[in-house]
This record gives sequence, C-alpha cells and structure tokens, in this order.
Amino acid sequence: MIRVAVVGAGVVGLSTALCIKSQHPSLSVTIIANRFLDATTSDGAGGLFRPDQRFIGGVEPSVLKDWCQTSFDHFNNLIFSNIAAEAGVSQVSGYQLFNDSRPDPSYKDIVYNFRHLTKEELTIFPDHYKYGYFCTTFYVETRKYMKYLTKLLNEKQVPFIKKKIHSFEELAENYDIVVNCIGYGAKDVCHDNLIRPIRGQMIRVRAPWIKHFYYTDDNCYMIPNTDTIVLGGTRQLDDENTTVDLNDKDGIWQRCLRLCPSLAQAEILWDWAGLRPDREPIRVETETIKYGNKQLLIVHNYGHGGNGISLSWGTAIDATRRFSSLLNGINNQDKQLTSKL
Repeated sequence: MIRVAVVGAGVVGLSTALCIKSQHPSLSVTIIANRFLDATTSDGAGGLFRPDQRFIGGVEPSVLKDWCQTSFDHFNNLIFSNIAAEAGVSQVSGYQLFNDSRPDPSYKDIVYNFRHLTKEELTIFPDHYKYGYFCTTFYVETRKYMKYLTKLLNEKQVPFIKKKIHSFEELAENYDIVVNCIGYGAKDVCHDNLIRPIRGQMIRVRAPWIKHFYYTDDNCYMIPNTDTIVLGGTRQLDDENTTVDLNDKDGIWQRCLRLCPSLAQAEILWDWAGLRPDREPIRVETETIKYGNKQLLIVHNYGHGGNGISLSWGTAIDATRRFSSLLNGINNQDKQLTSKL
C-alpha cells in the first residue's frame, strides 16, 4: 500500500488531505503537524474572500483564476447546503475604500454584485475616501471550518500525529509520498529562501449590529463572522514576532473606531498575532528527493500569504491533481515490474 504523509494541519493541509483521501479512499493518509486547530496560523485569518492578483506575485493569471473560482464554488456550495452553519461559511456584503486610483481587482468577475461606489456613497464615511468598491462575497469562520474539516477527516479514519518535522528525511522510511503544507516552516525544512513572514495582528470583538465588512487602504478592516467581528490589522513583512503588541493593538482599535464609532460599545473577546507564510510564487508543484537508496516523492502546497483561506480549496484540488499523477506513475512502474516477473 502506498503510504502518504500530509505535513501541516492548517487550512491548506486539512483541505489537501481531504481532497486526496476523497479521491483515493483506499490510500493510507496520515496528517503530521506540531500544531492543530486554534494553535495554527489559520485561526487568525479574517477569512474574507478577496484574493487579488496585485498581492499574489509570480502566479500565472489563468492559474490564479482557476484557484479562485474553484475555491469560490466550493465555499458557495457550502453556503447553500444544510451544513453551512457547522462549516462557518456565509455570504457577506461590504465596502473597500481607498484614496489612490487603482485597477479593478482580479476577483471582480467571481464575486457577486461588484460595482464602484458613487461619490454620494463615499461621503458617508468619516475620512471621505476618493474611491471604493462594493461587492457580495463570503467569509469563512476559521475555528468552525477547521473543526468541520477535521470531522470529515476523522470520519474517513485519517489519523493525526503531533510531531514537529525538521527534515523530510525523517519520513522517508515510513512514507512513499509527502504532501508539504507546512507553511512558513518550509523556510527551514525545505531551505526555501523565497518564503517570508508577514506578521498579522487582529482583535476579535462582539458587535452584532455590524453586518457589513469594511477594508480601507490604511491597514484597517472589519469582517463580521457569525458571532464576532474581526478587527485588523497589520502587514509587517519579515517581522517574526508572534506575541500581541500593545501598540499595534491600539493602532488597530483606533483606526477601526474612527471608521465605525459604534465599536466603542463592542465587547473585546481576544487578540491574535501570527505569521502569514508569503511566497512568490505560491508553491504548488512536485519534487523528487533521494535519501540514500530511498526515493521520496513530494507534492508542495504552501506560501499563500494572506490568502490561505481564500485559495485553500483551489490549491488543494491542484495539488491533488499533481498527487494523482505521481500515484499513477508509481502504479505504472509496479505493473511493469509485475509483468517482467
């Protein structure tokens, strides 16, 4: 039996493991990670679908469009199913506000109701922005969605092993294919100098009267989830500090309060700080590494930066296609060997 290890249990790792196990149910698939659920980077995601080509470098536009459309269709199907509440996925409409003229985002033909704001609409906001968009998209409440994915994997009897991997050589003895969804950890494990941390910090509050999302060009966003609002944020390249910074917290709070003064009545629930694994390009490809006499096949899927939730299902499907090609190659070799014998 072909033995498969999926390394990493963030949203990309869980999604990829689920896609592979669903397509190849007889395979032995194991998830290995040193952090799970709310201990992962995915737990700090705002979860709003708005991946834009301008902030995803090095990916061919046609490939990115396929990832985006595949993810959007997946989450859209969940929204209109009887498990939407359990999965933590819902439609949400809102505003993006800025003062510099810019091209339309690459996702404008994927989301619903995309349009430019009128001058009259822009005057309702405190800072009187010059430009803006309105659209209907979706949010993914990561704590619910990660538990939902974990439940599906448990139902498929996929085991989880808590272990920190320092080199894929550790897996070469017991596994034939490694699916690498390790995120920022790839910097050390893969010696990948293209991956860089983008530090993010956010605040979760309870403010049920806020129903729309808001994004501005001065690092301010507000994203409603089912029971909470995500307030952010920071985008600090090459900053590896994962502790909550009080100055950053105050900056986030003041920016959001200026945009929406009613937040003064909100109940603050918790803070989060973590590192988004940014890479140009996002790495979805295969590789073969030899450790002595052992040949280890690897499928990489990491480096999504701030678009891990938005692109997770699209890159998982792409990685599964590449995985299936490797698997077919192994099976063909086995058939050739059997015929010779």
